[in-house]
Amino acid sequence: MDRRQRVLNFVRPQGRTGVELGPLTRPILLKSDGNVLYADHLSTEGLRHQYRDHPTLGPAGIEGIVPVDVVLGEGGLPRALGSRGPVDYIVASHVVEHVPDCIGWLRECGDALNEGGVFCLMVPDKRFTFDHFRTPSSVGALVAAHLLRLRTPPPEAVYEHFARASEIDVRATWRGTPAPVRPIVGGPPAALDATATAIASGVHIDVHCTVFTPYSFARALTELLALDLLPYECAALEPTRPYETEFFVLLRKRSDLTAAERAATVPQLDPRRHDALPPPAGWPKRTRAAAGRWVKRLRGRRP
Repeated sequence: MDRRQRVLNFVRPQGRTGVELGPLTRPILLKSDGNVLYADHLSTEGLRHQYRDHPTLGPAGIEGIVPVDVVLGEGGLPRALGSRGPVDYIVASHVVEHVPDCIGWLRECGDALNEGGVFCLMVPDKRFTFDHFRTPSSVGALVAAHLLRLRTPPPEAVYEHFARASEIDVRATWRGTPAPVRPIVGGPPAALDATATAIASGVHIDVHCTVFTPYSFARALTELLALDLLPYECAALEPTRPYETEFFVLLRKRSDLTAAERAATVPQLDPRRHDALPPPAGWPKRTRAAAGRWVKRLRGRRP
């Protein structure tokens, strides 16, 4: 089952109204799937101007950017939707990691959902992306960003991105080959300069503000729900499948549950499979057999 079909199964868009955040040139949901609204931080023309020299938009270039229905402003999604909200579902593919105040954003999106509405997140698994060498985000960092109401990436996230971002061979990493350090953006010296510039100028430097494994995300989500900081239950958490780079989270707005009841809905993942790296390929034969069983268990997608 491809990622689009997984999202369709989660949100069931036919006959419902929903939002896909930041689809750019690759929307997951199509207009033919239902009443889906495309939302972004700029208008269509604004995005085409911003991405006019961007190398990764595909063959259609800026003309492939889908028309934006909802332009997000300071009031966030609820205000931008206006009379069109609240909606039945929200889809966000590789968005959450870019948000400086992750908790505030999730709460804001909850305000844009009907009771019982769902929020489908696709989150990069840092083990198999350029965030490979970064440390998973702590609950303390998430809470601090929320209490400070950050609107730009925290300086430490800017530094960590420039210092640690590295090219990763996904298939080799899944096979247990240790990833070599191959800096993408200059390493620590460039990181120091970028962080100093960000602090001095206040410029928004687009980096991954948060990084997660499926296990670290589940642990953080459990604690945030228990603190009554988020209005959701966890309807599903599908860990990263072998040779893929992302995991899927489905949150459902449930104001009728207590914080403890919402926290109890988060599945308990095994850190040996959903936080640790695959066993090294050079281990002894008996251990390699165990590594093979490890991947087979993952393919079975048991939590």
